[in-house]
Formats: sequence, structure tokens, C-alpha cells
Amino acid sequence: MALPHKISTLLYCFNPRDEILLLERAREPNRGQWSPAGGKLKTGSGESPYACACREAREELALELTPADLHFTGLVSEHGYLGQAHWLMFLFEVRPRLTTLPSPIREGRFAFFPRAELETLALPQTDREMLWPLFWQHRGGFFSAHCHIHADGRHEWTLEASSCPPHEAEWRRENEEGSDDHFMTEALRQARRAYAAAEVPVGAVVVRDGRVIGRAFNQVELLKDATAHAEMLALTQAQAAVGDWRLNDCTLYVTKEPCPMCAGAIVHARVGRVVFGASDPRAGAAGGVLNLLQVPTLPHRCQITAGVRQADCAGLLRQFFAEQRTRPRRADATLP
Repeated sequence: MALPHKISTLLYCFNPRDEILLLERAREPNRGQWSPAGGKLKTGSGESPYACACREAREELALELTPADLHFTGLVSEHGYLGQAHWLMFLFEVRPRLTTLPSPIREGRFAFFPRAELETLALPQTDREMLWPLFWQHRGGFFSAHCHIHADGRHEWTLEASSCPPHEAEWRRENEEGSDDHFMTEALRQARRAYAAAEVPVGAVVVRDGRVIGRAFNQVELLKDATAHAEMLALTQAQAAVGDWRLNDCTLYVTKEPCPMCAGAIVHARVGRVVFGASDPRAGAAGGVLNLLQVPTLPHRCQITAGVRQADCAGLLRQFFAEQRTRPRRADATLP
């Protein structure tokens, strides 16, 4: 008898200590065992694996994600799981780190575990024997594997594709809390809030001593204020947080290269370092058209790091403007 084919996503989430989030499942399959969050894809609605992963994150973890927050780590197919179905599983690592433990859900309760502790947990057989070893080996890369489950219970594995990250330690450093990637992810969260509000999707955060002290997104239309760019609002928050207008020991992360207005404010605020994602070759003031952040005659010059998560930052802008071109354009519309 032909078995049905089912599709699911698994979400590999970590906290700032690089501990993995697992769900002790209260339902079959795998009741009483620990496995990553995730669920079945809604094939009837044509849902994509990325859309499924984002939906599961929202429903199970109360976490709002976009495809840019996911790293596609592995594709696993299982032939004849429990003699009931064939499975196709998409394994995603969630880039943003979880700072709180998600609340219990109908499917079970959550807990964080260090990698070494996985050996002591009740895990599904396929997870223990292959999925976890393959995940750790390919974290930051990609793999595809197939498991043929025989009627006598034997598991026959085939590794069909393997692309390990060339510098795994470096990849982990870039994605750990406190890295430029980490804080640019926070700026991207703000940019998505702008997108949801029909504002040009630019977000910014100000960081001091490894802690975010200011965060904002473009609010030009919301506030009816031409100066309400993400950088300007984030700088104001940061100055209020430290009780001083000087931000010499702070880093500003912004998803798009600052414009001349924002670059001027950054210099006047004495920001120590500026990190941006997408370049702006038409109006950028951090090297795109001109570089106001490092003018020798001005009283302050900033360090600049460009191109952090550039593809994600630029992709969000392109998507926004592509949608805007399909709508009636206002005569007075301006871009930051």
C-alpha cells in the first residue's frame, strides 16, 4: 500500500549562551521525547517551507520572523517512518537568539540545553543517530540526507549532499551575541516594523558595552516629520539613556547607509563607530556619494564598517519599492 508523503519544518533555536531550545512533545509522534520546534507544512494552501517555518515560530514561540532570519541547514527525507508515512523535513537554524524561554504550548514544554547535555535526553532515534551529528557538522552550511527505514526497524542512511562551512569557528563568532551580525539583526527587526507601517524599511540600533540603548525605525509618514529617520530617533533615545549628547563609546547599526542629514547628526553626536548594511550609491553619506563621517576638518570622525547583512538589508528595500511601484505615487513622496 502506498504511504502518504508529509512535509515538515524544524526550527533550531539558540539562546545567547548557544544553548539549543527543545520541545518535550506531549503528543505523538515522539511523545515524551525532546526535539526542535516546528510542524507540518500546509500543503493544501500552497505554503512554502520558509513560510511554514515563520508561521510555526509565531504560533509555537511567539517569535516574528521573516525568511531572512532563517538559515536553511538541511533537507532530510525519511522513507516509511513507523510504517505510516514518508517524510520530507526542512531544517532551519533561526538566526536571532532567544533571550526568554517560550511558554508551554499544547504540543509540550520548552527548555534550553547545552550541546553536551543532549546525550542524556530522550531523543527520537533518527535525531540521535544522524540528525544531530549532521546538524552540528554542517551548522552554517548545508546537507541533504535520506533515511530508508526498513520493515525490520533498520535505518539505512545516505548523505546526498554536503557543504560544510569552511571556517565553522568564524561563522559561530559572527552569529554569536555581541557580533555585528547579531546587532544588525536587531536593526533589521526595526526595519521590518517600518515595512509593516508602510514606511521605507530602515531600522537602527545604538549599542554601548554590548547592550542596545536606542532602537528605532523610519517614521517620517507616521510622525509627519521629514527628520524622523531611524538613525535620528535611535540617537535621541541613546542620548537620553546615557544622559549625555556625546556617544563616543557607542556603535550605531543601521540597515541602510546614512543620508547626509543623519551623517551630520552622527558626527555631532560623536558616535564612535557606524555599521551599515545596504549601500546607497545615490544619496549615501558614508562613502556612497560622499563621506561626511570622516571629513578631516570636522571635529569628529567615525569608524565605518559597511556591508553587514547587506543582502538581507538590500533585499528588504527592494521588496518594499517593488510593492510601492504598483501603488499610486504621491506627488510629494520622498525617500530617506
